[in-house]
Amino acid sequence: MKSSKSGGRKSSGSGKGQGGAVAAPRPVILDFVQNRIAAYDGMMGGGVGVRKDRHGYTLFREDCGEPLARLRPQADGRFAVLYWNVFNERWRSVGDFGDVVLTLDDALEYIAKDPMDCFWR
Repeated sequence: MKSSKSGGRKSSGSGKGQGGAVAAPRPVILDFVQNRIAAYDGMMGGGVGVRKDRHGYTLFREDCGEPLARLRPQADGRFAVLYWNVFNERWRSVGDFGDVVLTLDDALEYIAKDPMDCFWR
């Protein structure tokens, strides 16, 4: 094997420009829905985190990590609202007769008001 040479370039010795990864000070939210959920949480006083996974958006309490709700995207741009059942440890439909499907803003308001008393226990 040939030894690699710098080709006349001088190394600064500081480690900059060496191809190392630089950690960003804060994560960048590129997802519009996730950004909108975070903005709504900020308007309401904070305390709720959001995480995106393959099934949708999971809202959880930041203080203890307890799941609150899941917003599952539907084909028409709306979201099915699910709650975390602590007894079965799984996501369940809020309504007795199927999913509650709402626009993003309506879904966030529905979770905040909690008319079925299933999110904020």
